Amino acid sequence: MAKLDWYIRANLKLRHLQLLVALDELRSVGRVAGYLNVSQPAVSKTLSMIEAGLEVTLFERTTRGMEPTEHGACLIRHARQILGQLSSARDEMRDISEGRVSRVSMGVLPAAAVLLLPKFIARLETESVATTVSVREGTMDSLLPQLRAGDIDLIVGNLPQRPLGVEFATELLYEDPIVVAARRNHPLAGVQRLRWDMLAGYPMVLPPEGTFTRGPIDDFMAQHEVSIQRRHVESVSTLTNVGVLQATDSIGFLSREIARHFSALGALVELPLVLPNVAMHVGLAWRVDKRPTTSHQLVRRIFHETRDAMFATHPPAGEAQSVPLQGKL
Repeated sequence: MAKLDWYIRANLKLRHLQLLVALDELRSVGRVAGYLNVSQPAVSKTLSMIEAGLEVTLFERTTRGMEPTEHGACLIRHARQILGQLSSARDEMRDISEGRVSRVSMGVLPAAAVLLLPKFIARLETESVATTVSVREGTMDSLLPQLRAGDIDLIVGNLPQRPLGVEFATELLYEDPIVVAARRNHPLAGVQRLRWDMLAGYPMVLPPEGTFTRGPIDDFMAQHEVSIQRRHVESVSTLTNVGVLQATDSIGFLSREIARHFSALGALVELPLVLPNVAMHVGLAWRVDKRPTTSHQLVRRIFHETRDAMFATHPPAGEAQSVPLQGKL
């Protein structure tokens, strides 16, 4: 086994992997020789050399042609993976040289998953060819360790007002006020001069305790002497929240952009109640020690353009300003 380890580390070459894959696909030394533009003896000699170095038989000659052994099938499977990864590396390096984005890996909070991210992806596709977008939805607490470890490139969503830590940089894209919403045929939907105390008795859909927006909502409700019913749902899932509002008489607290989106679809209606100074701060977060790349700079620009297009007809609640940064994306 020591020789096997040594041979794979020191003597197994890329051209050897290409030959093994070609033999598996063509099953003929003659056809492989023609495909690789070498002689048949050269193919046979290289295969024998690989088998001697590994001390295993990789192919057997049968009436159906060259058949891989169990060892051969194992090595061929990994050879295909290695060759595929090298091909992906070539394409990604070419995209970097040509200023295109080939892969974007991001963590997304629910505040950005329904509107901002799909619009970003649509705009990205107009500027970049064959882009792979990897999305992991979660909470800030679950996504920050992945950002720290380098498993994702950036986080998109509701940023906390407290600093995330010296290793992270953030940028605010826009503020999205929290509004009150309900199903379109809700008993309160057509009430003239709706007051906060009229919410009493209705179940509610709220952000979970401890989230950035729940505290201000609780404080405001207490000031207006509106008690939160024991019958309430705590969730950060946009689709869950909207589904509950559609199916029940619950009152929901959603971001204005989400409420307007589902109102345009005929699913919800925004109630004429104002929650002052309660908003989501939607933006980007990334590691300050990560070396800036052309792709990441392009991603940041496209997020800015996506934000501008979203608010072309109605400006966001707050100006989009960058939080003091310790690095650039």
